[in-house]
Amino acid sequence: MIRVRMPPRAATVADIPAIARVAAACDEPIESPGTPGSPYAEHLLDRGTVVVAESDGVVVGYASAITIGAGRHVSDLFVHPAARDRGVGAALLAAALDGAPSATAFCSEDPRALPLYVRSGMRALWPDLYLEGRPGRLPDPELEVRLVRADEAAAAEMDVSGHDRALDHEYWGTRRGATPFIVLDGVTVLGAGTAVHRRGRPGRWLPHLAIAPGADASAVALAALLATAPGGAIGPPPEPRRPAGPDSAQPPTSVCVPGPHPVLPALLRFGFRIVDRDLFMATDTDLVDPERILPDPSLL
Repeated sequence: MIRVRMPPRAATVADIPAIARVAAACDEPIESPGTPGSPYAEHLLDRGTVVVAESDGVVVGYASAITIGAGRHVSDLFVHPAARDRGVGAALLAAALDGAPSATAFCSEDPRALPLYVRSGMRALWPDLYLEGRPGRLPDPELEVRLVRADEAAAAEMDVSGHDRALDHEYWGTRRGATPFIVLDGVTVLGAGTAVHRRGRPGRWLPHLAIAPGADASAVALAALLATAPGGAIGPPPEPRRPAGPDSAQPPTSVCVPGPHPVLPALLRFGFRIVDRDLFMATDTDLVDPERILPDPSLL
């Protein structure tokens, strides 16, 4: 029988291999192909709170959370299958959120997850939908998308959202194929984000886009998807080895879209399909505006 040491303890850099093993056992790998170590786990240790639970000196679960504005976002919460149903998840969540005045999380469809977050004080607010499609089919909103440095994208996001995401933009900017960008209408900045290559398969992933209040959120999202996809204005060249046919030179782009976001109907109308979903949880309804963000599930 597994006996888990309580309470969880703060993680260190030495725990990264064990954290990666737990994540892999939960089918949520955090290591990047061809990259030594785990830049993501290193980022979490630099950026926020990371705690681990142990059994006989072996890490069997971990949780992490980062502060964004007035809230703390649960970026990861995983327990090894062999150590589940022993209160480990609840202990990890409590430790990761200790002292936080408010909190947010993406809740998976695991039946253990929703009760855990509800008992912590969060409410289910909307679905977060993972979509995949070919941006070349999307209508062009005729907004400029400009390639910038990661620090410039962070400064633009500070202007449009009021949140300091400099460390997160620095991390996104190190990902394979990263293209930090801003979306403009003339000289007015309407949004800021980063696109990267998908892990382990062709195509692009738009992990984060912040959209200015008052901007046409659907237009900004469409402009970002069009421009940062392979062959787009600031995307990488189209990948070869595709058979002839419509959109044959353009691999898919993936994006996470909050259910209330106005771009969702357009994406579905032009061929994007829903491949997965999570549930957005929060202690307060005004922590995140679902019409002003295309989120990174881990970093928001």
